Amino acid sequence: PWLEECCGSYLNTELNRVPCRKTKRGNSFWTGKQRKGDDYAVLVQFHPGLASKDEVQGPAEIDYRLQRRRLLRDIEHGVVDREEACEIHPELLRVARNAAPSINELCPLCHEQELRIVAYVFGPRLGPGGKCVISDEELQKIAQRKGRFTSYEVEVCSACGWNHLRRRYPLD
Repeated sequence: PWLEECCGSYLNTELNRVPCRKTKRGNSFWTGKQRKGDDYAVLVQFHPGLASKDEVQGPAEIDYRLQRRRLLRDIEHGVVDREEACEIHPELLRVARNAAPSINELCPLCHEQELRIVAYVFGPRLGPGGKCVISDEELQKIAQRKGRFTSYEVEVCSACGWNHLRRRYPLD
């Protein structure tokens, strides 16, 4: 479904649509997620040779804006319940209310409060729950330590509970 939105009418031809079927992970085909009422999904052939051999192996920054936009649209169309999207862990809400910096962006659901960014870092000697980081200085200190560390930024609305992973990136 999201591929159809990106590629438009090319994928809407009957030749490119086939009945949905479940496939195992690791297959050469991907069926995508099926929305309510969809009878068809797009199959996309995977070509391992398309990836460049010169690419750097290892973790890279991942931005979740497309996933966020899709979730907001699904909430708007009633596919996902708003309460499900605003279900928040009490610790995440506590950090957002008391320590997290705000950004100049209103909550996409309630439009009442500015979003706050809560960052967690995971890596060696930080424990299974990671470490909540609230300043750039603290983030830089962790980045200077030995080991591989990954930071996860979550946007949070302390009014309605909206929370969504914004991005993930390695600390170098």
